[in-house]
Formats: sequence, structure tokens, C-alpha cells
Amino acid sequence: MATSGKAIGLDIVETRSADAPHCSVPLTTPRLSHDQAHDLSVVFKALAHPTRVQLMNLLVSSPFAACVYDIQVAMGMPQSTISHHLKQLVGAGLLQRKQRGSWAYYSVDREAMRRLGTVIDLGEAPPQPLSPQAQIDPPAEQAEDM
Repeated sequence: MATSGKAIGLDIVETRSADAPHCSVPLTTPRLSHDQAHDLSVVFKALAHPTRVQLMNLLVSSPFAACVYDIQVAMGMPQSTISHHLKQLVGAGLLQRKQRGSWAYYSVDREAMRRLGTVIDLGEAPPQPLSPQAQIDPPAEQAEDM
């Protein structure tokens, strides 16, 4: 699925300079602004814990918003642990919380997931081949820069 840079709010940036090396290919694909990258880094930081990844997986797969009790039972963890991790995910904007009487219900924020997709969704993109210029270059004997 091809996406226009403007449709997802990214800037198009030309990165090749006049003194670029022979192997250089202009990267004119959409790029996140510093502010967008910062906002997404907060989201990725919230996902940097296995329990929160499991919670997101559980809630993304659920057809309904789930109450804390059901989440606790499904995860097999103490309510205090679940509440802590849910609070982190809500704070990062990944989950929405709705209070209904004495129960809190959690659901995935679809817009937040779409924003994550601007960084991690490959869609149907094929593998990235070498550029035509790189294919002309003679192969190196040993790649030592990796």
C-alpha cells in the first residue's frame, strides 16, 4: 500500500548533496519531523516492556473494550501490576480509558496505532534492493563497516 507523504503528515526531504559519494542515492521518501519522532518515541518507550506488549496484543485482538478485571484474569497478574501498565499505555496515548460505574474499560486508540504504522508498517512493500547505481559499483571484497 503506497502512501503519500502528505497524507500521513510527513515532510519530504532531499538528502543528496553535490559532494555526495558515488554510492549515494537521494532519499526523498517521507520523513518524520523532530516533533513527530519525539511523540512516537514516547509511544515506543511505553511499549518497551513485555507486559505492555502483551496487554496491547490482548486488547488489539479483543472485539470489545475490556474491563480491568477481565484483563487481570486473562493476564494472570495482580490487579496492581495490570493497573500500573495500563496507566503507562494510557499516558502514552495507546489506550483509551472509559469509566463505567466502578469499572474502567480499556480500548485501543486506533489513531495512535495508525501513527505507529507510519514507522513500522511495511504494507505490501517488496524487499529493498540495491539502487541501480549500487548495482553498477564493483562488489567489495569484505564489508568491514557493519
